[in-house]
Amino acid sequence: MKTVKSIATGVAALTAIGGPAAGVASMAAPTGLHEVQLAAFEAPLPQDPPPPPPPPPGAPGQLPTADQLANLCNQVTDPGVNYREKANLVENGVSQNEGMVADHDLRKAYRNGNFPEQFNVTNIAPAGPNMAQADVGITGPKFAGPVNKHLVFVNQGGNWVLQHDAAIALIQAATAMN
Repeated sequence: MKTVKSIATGVAALTAIGGPAAGVASMAAPTGLHEVQLAAFEAPLPQDPPPPPPPPPGAPGQLPTADQLANLCNQVTDPGVNYREKANLVENGVSQNEGMVADHDLRKAYRNGNFPEQFNVTNIAPAGPNMAQADVGITGPKFAGPVNKHLVFVNQGGNWVLQHDAAIALIQAATAMN
Protein backbone atom coordinates (compact mmCIF):
# COMPACT_ATOMS: atom_id res chain seq x y z
CA MET A 1 0.00 0.00 0.00
CA LYS A 2 2.96 2.18 0.62
CA THR A 3 3.69 2.01 -3.11
CA VAL A 4 0.22 3.15 -4.02
CA LYS A 5 0.49 6.02 -1.53
CA SER A 6 3.80 7.18 -3.00
CA ILE A 7 2.45 7.02 -6.59
CA ALA A 8 -0.60 9.05 -5.57
CA THR A 9 1.62 11.60 -3.86
CA GLY A 10 3.85 11.83 -6.91
CA VAL A 11 0.90 12.39 -9.24
CA ALA A 12 -0.46 15.07 -6.94
CA ALA A 13 2.91 16.77 -6.79
CA LEU A 14 3.30 16.60 -10.54
CA THR A 15 -0.14 18.10 -10.99
CA ALA A 16 0.61 20.84 -8.50
CA ILE A 17 3.91 21.72 -10.10
CA GLY A 18 3.16 20.83 -13.73
CA GLY A 19 -0.16 22.67 -13.99
CA PRO A 20 1.19 26.12 -13.12
CA ALA A 21 4.27 25.43 -15.19
CA ALA A 22 2.12 24.75 -18.24
CA GLY A 23 0.27 28.01 -17.63
CA VAL A 24 3.52 29.89 -17.32
CA ALA A 25 4.70 28.35 -20.55
CA SER A 26 1.60 29.51 -22.36
CA MET A 27 1.91 33.00 -20.87
CA ALA A 28 5.52 33.19 -21.89
CA ALA A 29 4.66 32.84 -25.60
CA PRO A 30 5.65 35.83 -27.75
CA THR A 31 3.00 38.54 -27.80
CA GLY A 32 3.14 39.12 -31.60
CA LEU A 33 1.68 35.72 -32.52
CA HIS A 34 -1.91 36.61 -31.79
CA GLU A 35 -1.61 39.61 -34.19
CA VAL A 36 -0.58 37.51 -37.19
CA GLN A 37 -3.50 36.86 -39.53
CA LEU A 38 -3.73 35.17 -42.85
CA ALA A 39 -3.87 37.48 -45.85
CA ALA A 40 -6.83 35.56 -47.23
CA PHE A 41 -8.95 36.83 -44.35
CA GLU A 42 -7.96 40.47 -44.84
CA ALA A 43 -8.16 40.98 -48.62
CA PRO A 44 -9.67 39.06 -51.54
CA LEU A 45 -7.32 37.26 -53.86
CA PRO A 46 -6.60 39.23 -57.03
CA GLN A 47 -8.64 38.00 -59.95
CA ASP A 48 -8.70 39.08 -63.54
CA PRO A 49 -12.04 40.62 -64.51
CA PRO A 50 -13.94 38.60 -67.08
CA PRO A 51 -13.22 39.66 -70.64
CA PRO A 52 -15.83 41.94 -72.18
CA PRO A 53 -18.28 40.21 -74.50
CA PRO A 54 -17.55 40.61 -78.20
CA PRO A 55 -19.45 43.45 -79.83
CA PRO A 56 -22.44 42.43 -81.93
CA PRO A 57 -21.90 42.26 -85.70
CA GLY A 58 -21.65 45.70 -87.19
CA ALA A 59 -20.98 47.33 -83.83
CA PRO A 60 -18.43 50.13 -83.60
CA GLY A 61 -14.94 48.78 -83.26
CA GLN A 62 -15.60 45.52 -85.09
CA LEU A 63 -14.51 45.09 -88.68
CA PRO A 64 -16.89 43.61 -91.24
CA THR A 65 -16.21 40.18 -92.69
CA ALA A 66 -15.16 39.57 -96.28
CA ASP A 67 -18.54 37.93 -96.93
CA GLN A 68 -20.42 40.96 -95.60
CA LEU A 69 -18.49 43.30 -97.90
CA ALA A 70 -18.78 40.99 -100.94
CA ASN A 71 -22.55 40.78 -100.42
CA LEU A 72 -22.71 44.57 -100.15
CA CYS A 73 -20.80 44.93 -103.44
CA ASN A 74 -23.19 42.45 -105.10
CA GLN A 75 -26.22 44.38 -103.87
CA VAL A 76 -24.89 47.77 -104.99
CA THR A 77 -24.05 46.50 -108.49
CA ASP A 78 -27.20 44.41 -109.01
CA PRO A 79 -28.54 45.56 -112.41
CA GLY A 80 -32.04 44.30 -111.59
CA VAL A 81 -32.53 46.59 -108.58
CA ASN A 82 -33.43 50.28 -108.89
CA TYR A 83 -31.03 52.82 -107.33
CA ARG A 84 -33.77 54.03 -104.94
CA GLU A 85 -33.78 50.60 -103.29
CA LYS A 86 -29.98 50.80 -102.94
CA ALA A 87 -29.91 54.19 -101.20
CA ASN A 88 -29.45 52.59 -97.78
CA LEU A 89 -26.35 50.75 -99.08
CA VAL A 90 -24.38 53.94 -99.79
CA GLU A 91 -23.18 56.52 -97.28
CA ASN A 92 -25.59 59.50 -97.41
CA GLY A 93 -27.62 57.79 -100.15
CA VAL A 94 -27.55 58.31 -103.91
CA SER A 95 -28.71 61.46 -105.71
CA GLN A 96 -31.30 61.11 -108.45
CA ASN A 97 -28.85 62.02 -111.23
CA GLU A 98 -26.17 59.60 -109.99
CA GLY A 99 -28.77 56.88 -109.48
CA MET A 100 -30.25 57.20 -112.95
CA VAL A 101 -26.79 57.09 -114.55
CA ALA A 102 -25.80 54.09 -112.40
CA ASP A 103 -29.01 52.21 -113.30
CA HIS A 104 -28.48 52.91 -117.00
CA ASP A 105 -24.82 51.81 -116.90
CA LEU A 106 -25.60 48.65 -114.90
CA ARG A 107 -28.37 47.61 -117.32
CA LYS A 108 -26.10 48.30 -120.30
CA ALA A 109 -23.30 46.20 -118.73
CA TYR A 110 -25.81 43.42 -118.08
CA ARG A 111 -26.88 43.42 -121.74
CA ASN A 112 -23.18 43.40 -122.68
CA GLY A 113 -22.66 40.18 -120.66
CA ASN A 114 -20.62 41.62 -117.75
CA PHE A 115 -22.75 39.77 -115.20
CA PRO A 116 -22.64 37.74 -113.05
CA GLU A 117 -19.67 39.33 -111.31
CA GLN A 118 -17.84 38.04 -108.26
CA PHE A 119 -16.19 40.13 -105.57
CA ASN A 120 -13.13 38.87 -103.73
CA VAL A 121 -12.57 41.02 -100.63
CA THR A 122 -9.15 40.98 -98.94
CA ASN A 123 -6.98 43.07 -96.62
CA ILE A 124 -9.81 44.41 -94.46
CA ALA A 125 -8.42 47.01 -92.06
CA PRO A 126 -9.64 49.95 -89.96
CA ALA A 127 -9.84 53.25 -91.86
CA GLY A 128 -10.93 55.54 -89.02
CA PRO A 129 -13.74 55.62 -86.50
CA ASN A 130 -16.59 53.40 -87.73
CA MET A 131 -14.80 52.85 -91.03
CA ALA A 132 -13.03 49.99 -92.78
CA GLN A 133 -11.01 49.71 -95.96
CA ALA A 134 -10.49 46.69 -98.15
CA ASP A 135 -9.14 45.57 -101.49
CA VAL A 136 -11.87 44.26 -103.76
CA GLY A 137 -11.09 42.14 -106.80
CA ILE A 138 -13.91 42.09 -109.36
CA THR A 139 -14.14 39.22 -111.82
CA GLY A 140 -16.76 38.44 -114.44
CA PRO A 141 -17.27 36.92 -117.87
CA LYS A 142 -16.15 40.05 -119.74
CA PHE A 143 -13.07 40.87 -117.62
CA ALA A 144 -9.65 39.68 -118.87
CA GLY A 145 -8.51 39.47 -115.26
CA PRO A 146 -9.59 40.79 -111.89
CA VAL A 147 -10.22 44.52 -111.67
CA ASN A 148 -8.87 45.63 -108.30
CA LYS A 149 -10.30 48.52 -106.32
CA HIS A 150 -9.39 49.82 -102.89
CA LEU A 151 -12.75 50.71 -101.29
CA VAL A 152 -13.84 52.33 -98.04
CA PHE A 153 -16.85 51.18 -96.01
CA VAL A 154 -18.71 53.02 -93.25
CA ASN A 155 -20.59 51.62 -90.27
CA GLN A 156 -23.88 53.53 -90.15
CA GLY A 157 -26.07 52.58 -87.24
CA GLY A 158 -24.66 49.04 -87.07
CA ASN A 159 -24.87 48.42 -90.84
CA TRP A 160 -21.89 48.48 -93.17
CA VAL A 161 -22.40 50.63 -96.27
CA LEU A 162 -20.12 51.80 -99.05
CA GLN A 163 -18.59 55.24 -98.71
CA HIS A 164 -20.19 57.40 -101.41
CA ASP A 165 -17.07 57.80 -103.58
CA ALA A 166 -16.26 54.10 -103.19
CA ALA A 167 -19.75 53.19 -104.43
CA ILE A 168 -19.27 55.34 -107.54
CA ALA A 169 -15.83 53.75 -108.18
CA LEU A 170 -17.30 50.25 -107.72
CA ILE A 171 -20.15 50.89 -110.18
CA GLN A 172 -17.73 52.36 -112.73
CA ALA A 173 -15.47 49.31 -112.46
CA ALA A 174 -18.42 46.88 -112.62
CA THR A 175 -19.85 48.53 -115.72
CA ALA A 176 -16.58 48.94 -117.65
CA MET A 177 -16.92 47.69 -121.22
CA ASN A 178 -14.04 45.60 -122.54
